[in-house]
Amino acid sequence: MSRRALVTMVVATLALVAAVVLAVDWSESAVHDPARALLLGPRESFVAAQGPNPPVFGVVELVLFLCAGLSFVISGTLAWRARPDVQAGALIAVAGLLWLSGGIRRSSDPALFTAGALLTNLYLPVLIHMVLGFPSGRLRYRWERWFVGGAWLLATVGVACEWLFFDPRLSESTYPSTSVNLLLIRDIPALAEAIQIGAGAIALVMGATLLGVIGYRWRTGSPAFRAGFTPLALACLLSAALTIWILVAAAEFPDSQEGWVHSLRDLRYPTTALLPIAVVWGLVRYRLAKAAISDAMVEIGNAPVEESFVGALRRALHDPTLVLWTYEPERGVYVDEDGGTQTLPSGSGPRAATVLERDGVPLGALVYDETLRSQPELLDAVRGAAGLALEHARLQQELRAQLVEVRRSRERIVTAGDTQRRRLERDLHDGAQQRLVAAELLLRRAQRAPDGERLRALLSDGATELATALIELRELARGVYPPVLADRGIAAALNSLAERAPLPVEIHDGLRTRPPAGIELAAYFIAAEAVANSCKYAGAGLVAIELHCDGDALSLEIADDGIGGAVITPGGGLSGLSDRIAALGGTLTVDSPVGGGTRLTAVLPFTPDAAAS
Repeated sequence: MSRRALVTMVVATLALVAAVVLAVDWSESAVHDPARALLLGPRESFVAAQGPNPPVFGVVELVLFLCAGLSFVISGTLAWRARPDVQAGALIAVAGLLWLSGGIRRSSDPALFTAGALLTNLYLPVLIHMVLGFPSGRLRYRWERWFVGGAWLLATVGVACEWLFFDPRLSESTYPSTSVNLLLIRDIPALAEAIQIGAGAIALVMGATLLGVIGYRWRTGSPAFRAGFTPLALACLLSAALTIWILVAAAEFPDSQEGWVHSLRDLRYPTTALLPIAVVWGLVRYRLAKAAISDAMVEIGNAPVEESFVGALRRALHDPTLVLWTYEPERGVYVDEDGGTQTLPSGSGPRAATVLERDGVPLGALVYDETLRSQPELLDAVRGAAGLALEHARLQQELRAQLVEVRRSRERIVTAGDTQRRRLERDLHDGAQQRLVAAELLLRRAQRAPDGERLRALLSDGATELATALIELRELARGVYPPVLADRGIAAALNSLAERAPLPVEIHDGLRTRPPAGIELAAYFIAAEAVANSCKYAGAGLVAIELHCDGDALSLEIADDGIGGAVITPGGGLSGLSDRIAALGGTLTVDSPVGGGTRLTAVLPFTPDAAAS
């Protein structure tokens, strides 16, 4: 509702209230005039006026009439401002203005009296439109439009015809009427009575039909629909029942029912005012539902999404059929809480769905009763809460998967360490240790040598064994921690590795400063393992190694021209590299198309202060 529309509504309401108050004639004959009775047609007003105690218009009735009209306008305006996309608020506000306009019937001016008489029932078709179009206020079926059109015809043409042949000044009553009917063609009491009885019968049938529609829609409606429709339906049923009873009393025309008609007429003010109260209840229910959604947010993290959180949403929206499906991007499908594949409902059925996204990526879908579409603000709140719940569940699932992978990675690292220790022990036992034992035996034999020639031969063999053992120990030490790495850095260590490699290895050094020692050591072993894999498995003829440092991360790229097809498999060489990199908080990317060589990209993060130290 725009500011201009709000100002127009306020001005129109104040003008009508002022017009009604100023139009009331408080003379003795006017307050007893039956033709000026509010909310009644000409015939039933005179029925109520016949008897020893005819109704008298007073300040209390005027206040009740104005309060009822103002409750329509105020409630409708509030609903219109809160829900501009729904016509129900505007319809209620317009009904209030039409209600107030009928108050000028209390005037002694013939034109104002006649206009007020014609405006008496114009608010009823608007209310019927609102009830049939609930909750959106839009009429969905052709018969609904015909029904509302018939109500408008009865409230305009029917009411006008009732006054064409009825002169209130000539009708019998305890207090004769002084009202001048400008619509009068000729006073024909029998014809006027026939028209009024016929119009009353049509109104009775339409009222009964409306009651049946209200009952049918309540009985067949979903819980979400009933939650909002019940207060409005009860108010409409009570008001319609009173209207029908008044028409029945007027049609029966017995003198014994004059007090009944009078008392029922007085009850129409508070019962009609229940309609805007029902609208206010709808607004309060909307805020309570939003509060319930806020309470449901507390349930996130306390139980799985499918349990307490969804239950809280169902209670908040009064929709026990509401479900929350998750989206599986691997299969591109939605799954329910039991893991079954589901298809989103179409927009024309009794069920509606809202896709929940985060940064354009589907997280899941909220499936609910289609009547909730009339509450977009509430659905927005639910959408935000459900999206957050799914995001929370997804992050929890990813965290659990990462924790499982961390445990597995640690197990693989421990296993790899044990394997390396066993290999080191085996290399020492089978290599350098055997050489040293052989040298020891040669030296002992040299001690027992009978002549110098034999001694020199044994000493020569012992020296050879010691030299070989020394070489093997150096190679073994270089595999544990290359000395050149500590002395000259990663680039020099990789150049040394390239010199010993059985295939050409190109080194491209893009480092300006040395990374931390732990990062250098990890990068060296990653390169050594990659070069070994290229030699053993890839059939490569050339390996290129590039080093880059982006401030807080060392980037190492190893590319070969081998057969490609390399993948990370449990227990494989690349799996060990991935575990080593993951232990340092880094990432390993493998690009290895079949027949296109293999490119490994390892990113090892570090703290710049550690590099400077």
